[in-house]
Amino acid sequence: MNYQILDNLVVDENGEVLGHAISDAGTIDNQTSLEAILEKIADVEARLTGQQQRHQAILENCRKIEVKTASYLAYLKALYEPHIQEYAKQRLEGQKTKTLTTPYGQISFRTVKGGLKVTDATLALDYAQLNGFTNAIKLSATFQISKLDPAQRELLEAKVPEGFEVVPDKEFMSIKVMG
Repeated sequence: MNYQILDNLVVDENGEVLGHAISDAGTIDNQTSLEAILEKIADVEARLTGQQQRHQAILENCRKIEVKTASYLAYLKALYEPHIQEYAKQRLEGQKTKTLTTPYGQISFRTVKGGLKVTDATLALDYAQLNGFTNAIKLSATFQISKLDPAQRELLEAKVPEGFEVVPDKEFMSIKVMG
């Protein structure tokens, strides 16, 4: 993230003020200075965690409201759709169009072609194999490094053929503070 210091404030690339600038990061040369910095980081992390928990609570309440609204919408549709369908079909009878338009919405009728459909992939595959429908069977394969035995892994790591790469170990530092 890019930021700059303006009037003793930390400002991101969008012009948002992130907080007060620290005049001198200084050096960490004793336990007290380390703890002071970790305390500052812990305070900001705690503030962030609190904001995230509040945000999650608000989202959860909104989801509950949406579920209730969706349930009521389902009720209204179940109640009125048969009547809407009957009325719209009467209004469209003898016309070329299959859409009835009103100020509050459209009722459209479309014919979807029916046909053969697979409802159980395993049973369909068994049937196709037993009856020789090999032209309708697709086989898939994936390579899994975790399934290699040690000798195979050693060979691949020594040669590194096209399609592979050896990624070196990386070291990461993490800071965990109170809480």
